Amino acid sequence: MVGVLWSPLLLKARRSRCWRFITGASLLLVFLMPFAAAVAAETEYVDAGRGDVRVVRPSDFDPSEPLPLIILLHAYAYSGEIEEAYLQLSSQVDAQRFILCLPNGRRNFTGQRYWNATDACCDIFNQAPDDSGYLRGLVDVVGGAYAIDPRRIHLVGHSNGGFMAHRMICEHDGLFAGIATLASATYLDADACTLETPVHVLQVHGTLDLVVLYGGGCFVSGGCYPSAVDTQRYVAADNGCGDSPDPRQGEIDLVPGGGAESTISVFASTCATGGSAELWTVPGAGHNPPFGTRFAEEVVAWLLARPGPMPEPDADLNGDDRVTAADLGILLASWGDCAGCAADFNGDGLVAGFDVGVLLGQWTP
Repeated sequence: MVGVLWSPLLLKARRSRCWRFITGASLLLVFLMPFAAAVAAETEYVDAGRGDVRVVRPSDFDPSEPLPLIILLHAYAYSGEIEEAYLQLSSQVDAQRFILCLPNGRRNFTGQRYWNATDACCDIFNQAPDDSGYLRGLVDVVGGAYAIDPRRIHLVGHSNGGFMAHRMICEHDGLFAGIATLASATYLDADACTLETPVHVLQVHGTLDLVVLYGGGCFVSGGCYPSAVDTQRYVAADNGCGDSPDPRQGEIDLVPGGGAESTISVFASTCATGGSAELWTVPGAGHNPPFGTRFAEEVVAWLLARPGPMPEPDADLNGDDRVTAADLGILLASWGDCAGCAADFNGDGLVAGFDVGVLLGQWTP
């Protein structure tokens, strides 16, 4: 089924009745998709400056338990609710234990919701909303309302939302452990995004997608994007991976009823710690493959199994923004059994040679 990100390809019709009919018909098709069975997860709301945003949490939620956070970014002309009706991530909230957040993009001059993502997609009328800043603030708002595991903050984006996910990891270094995108791509210019901190990136893309082409292309609006394979290659390079995918490849069942129809390509073993680049190719699928809950099951499990890297311990023990002999003196004074000490950088209950190595590695010249 072709989704409502038909829109960039139909810009010339945007003021016509035909444009309105296409958008409405596409939305109707989304609503006619099979819905998941009711889930026990609970709904609450937060506000990061643009009105209520639905948050779905486990039904047996413990406020003191740090949980992973997944933010779902909708496709062009969708909303958070329409996207959730399609991908059904909430079906996994109880089973896989995470917090799900469903924000909405701004509306453009034709009333369609969108994200101001890469230069290819999809600020068609050059309205330039600060969606990157808004979503960054949303992470803080959700983190203030719930106990969030800082090493398990993730984005899932469909189409325009996937382009936005790529922008977010480029502009907010180290915040996201991983992203998963469906039917989208990164920047056409490989130098437009440089990841300083490794990130796990999963792409899912149908080979017969006529909206965001598997082989790359351009929208009528003029924005161009790389192929699915080149997007994987660019991300792999940013993550410090080798030049070729890992020899271990595989297959995965994403579309019910057809067996393991999708192929897997992985850059992981040669990547920097905390980073990978994986591509799931769905043969014969279009822009909105009929996943049922299979996408939700597999993608959520993939993300939650890949936390961000452990933060480097801070060897500035006296708080003067330098690591010098003064800090070494504090460490030596704590030598030996010292569970919970600031100088016990690896948390093994001892201040010993490993901790000296950490401190010397951060030494201020």
